[in-house]
Amino acid sequence: MLFQLAYLGVTNDAHGGPRQNTPATIERIRQRFGQHLEVPDVTARWRARVRAQPEPGRGGRWFWTTIESQRLDHYLRDAKAVRNRLAHGDDSQNAPNDSRTLYDRKDGKTSITLMWVEGFVQAVQDLATITALELTGDTTLIPDWPVPPRTEVSANPPAPPWAATP
Repeated sequence: MLFQLAYLGVTNDAHGGPRQNTPATIERIRQRFGQHLEVPDVTARWRARVRAQPEPGRGGRWFWTTIESQRLDHYLRDAKAVRNRLAHGDDSQNAPNDSRTLYDRKDGKTSITLMWVEGFVQAVQDLATITALELTGDTTLIPDWPVPPRTEVSANPPAPPWAATP
């Protein structure tokens, strides 16, 4: 939903889809919502739970963390870069990792993992929920998202970011 809204008003090119020159940035999404739905700053409270790459000395575990602001903007850009590379048959190992959430390999390249994908799905759910609340009011009832069985580190994500926002 968020990526679709980021493309509002962009004309289709020869391959039938949106042009790829529209970056998936928080600023662009904010502008599109403001322009098409007259919502001045739908992204002001955006925060998202993600899985971050293992840090040295932490046993190789992908811990949950909440990101916001510039790091969230970098995260969306990194995700779009991975998507573009995969969609066009390129190697995702050359994707940027400005958000420091993709896996940094020893050879200097990056990699996506199942843990990163799990975090991305959670981030999309968080941003969609915050956006829905911003558009419809904080009294909107948000259903629980389906969650697979989790163990150990995976079982303890941070609290939902929409509950923690003022």
